[in-house]
Amino acid sequence: MSFDVAATPVEIVKVGHSALRSGTRSVPQELFGTAALHELIDVMRATLAGKGVGLAAPQIAVPLRLFVVEDTQDRMSHLTSEQQKARNRYPFPFEAVINPNWYATSQETVIETEGCLSIPGFKADVSRYWAIEVEGFQPNGQRKTWSVKGWPARIFQHEIDHLDGRLLTDCMLPRTLTSTEPHGTGASSDLLERLAIRSNCPGKNEESVTGGRAE
Repeated sequence: MSFDVAATPVEIVKVGHSALRSGTRSVPQELFGTAALHELIDVMRATLAGKGVGLAAPQIAVPLRLFVVEDTQDRMSHLTSEQQKARNRYPFPFEAVINPNWYATSQETVIETEGCLSIPGFKADVSRYWAIEVEGFQPNGQRKTWSVKGWPARIFQHEIDHLDGRLLTDCMLPRTLTSTEPHGTGASSDLLERLAIRSNCPGKNEESVTGGRAE
């Protein structure tokens, strides 16, 4: 699948770009095994490298039902071994998945925090099926079935959402969207005190003046 000259990464399109909402069409049979399809996969792999664990073709403005996935030990180095085990997260070798269809093999769902390369700077909690089976094709046109559980299943579901024009913000749990940057501190405690406002105001991770919970 690789060429002598390394593929050049391309820019990932961001939320608001029409390619992320337009859906995709199946990769036609005549493209399997071609240099063009292999080049696209190499470009997607180069674009994904060091940034995330999955990338769908619409994220580089290509309207085809294709995504790539790769999870490395480096990507999960911030997790303890216990956390990795709880998520069933382990190094997942590079795969290109073409024209996928999937179904849940268990009704169990799990809530975890996800990010998205097309929505940089934010993350949110999403409920996903714990175990799924995905039927699709490899780049050479061979059929393949992927039976995945835990974190790999989450990656597959996230990327297939992209193929169907859905984004993280469409399926996240309400009020869980948060910045990955420092959240800021707002006005000083001294000013709040002189304004006769308790320090547990919105933005201080306590109750708001309307009685709701600040997020």
